[in-house]
Amino acid sequence: MNYKLERLSDSKVKLDFVLTKDEFQEALDFAFQKVVKNIEVKGFRKGKVPKEVYLKKFGEASLYEEAINYAVNKSYPEAVFNEKLEVVNQPEFDIDFSSVGSGKEFKYSVTVEVWPEVILGQYKGLEVEKESEEVKPEEVDKYIKEVLKSKSELEVLEEGTLENGHIAVIDFEGFLNGEAFEGGKAENYSLEIGSQTFIPGFEDQLIGMKTGEERTIQVTFPEDYQAEHLKGKEVEFKVKLHEIKRRVIPDLSDEIVADLNIEGVSTAEEYRNYVLEKLQREKRQMVENTFIENLITKVCENAKTEVPEGLIEDELNVAVNQLENQARQYNLTAEQLLSFNGMTVEEYKEQLKEPAKKRVLERIVLRKISEVENFEIISEEINKQYEELAEMYRMDVNKVKQRIPEFQIKTHLGILKAIDLIKDTAIVKEQND
Repeated sequence: MNYKLERLSDSKVKLDFVLTKDEFQEALDFAFQKVVKNIEVKGFRKGKVPKEVYLKKFGEASLYEEAINYAVNKSYPEAVFNEKLEVVNQPEFDIDFSSVGSGKEFKYSVTVEVWPEVILGQYKGLEVEKESEEVKPEEVDKYIKEVLKSKSELEVLEEGTLENGHIAVIDFEGFLNGEAFEGGKAENYSLEIGSQTFIPGFEDQLIGMKTGEERTIQVTFPEDYQAEHLKGKEVEFKVKLHEIKRRVIPDLSDEIVADLNIEGVSTAEEYRNYVLEKLQREKRQMVENTFIENLITKVCENAKTEVPEGLIEDELNVAVNQLENQARQYNLTAEQLLSFNGMTVEEYKEQLKEPAKKRVLERIVLRKISEVENFEIISEEINKQYEELAEMYRMDVNKVKQRIPEFQIKTHLGILKAIDLIKDTAIVKEQND
């Protein structure tokens, strides 16, 4: 077998094969031995038809499909192994059918995406800004206010006009070009003014209304609105205000704290400290995650490589599989679940394509760093990773080992070590407020 490797790009190669006459004859012989097992010809037992008789009756061409499969399945994997190619999607075969037959050299070519070559740029000693981890008093106040809001009561206002923060109980009906449109009508609907849950401009135009008042307002649907027939359209709503309610938010007290039922927290002062510590933990984690993300983004910007479409498609297929599992919980298909948002599966995949490409690029670059740095990965680390996965999936650790080969664990651990290296060598710049 002879072949020639041609790199079409950093992530795509072409292999041109030429098999000798003898090698393809071997493929034809194999095909005959496989096919003849099921052949019956008068005068011969099933599977015992001589080759000359078979060829005279059925012709050599009846063996070509099996012979081609044999020749390709033997030569292509061997070349992939020899060249140490890491194939990332299904190959495309191009068979030269004029070269098929006994006494001929068999020719074919394969084009396939492979794990790409990477030229690393700087990944150590990078300067990246890091946000402050300080939690300000007003952040604590805001969090507590939201908690107290959940304990609030609604009070009906007998007098006055509708203001921001009030709850309006309304009837409304929408009209497009004078005709009522589907989904544009509701009765006794509770709407918090200022929540921005309706079309832009809708809530603002209700401010100042009195109980019992009717008003006609004009709004324009956003260009990206999910209903195709309403995108960018100017419509009219007829609105009637039935009630105005005000949210009465209680003050923080020991009684309110007791009702929250938090272990070790019984007073308003203890609760404020509890909230501060909670927000500090969350802020530290958020800042650290953002810091690492910015570092990895910079490392990828400094590197030169290609992102194979096959790897992106794999990422998208994982996302669709997750969506399908979610949909099954509601006895729906993925298509039905997405239809509630006016989206198809293809549109969903298109929306996820750029984030998927970013994740794949990061994996490619981080894996290259791991290879260059040649991190030592000891058996204790591998076993610990298997144990963590077993706990996560609630499976026996031996079953996890059967499903996930060790080389994948090593690759993952190498990527984690690459991230630690990038982070530990980074130069932190304090972000100016």
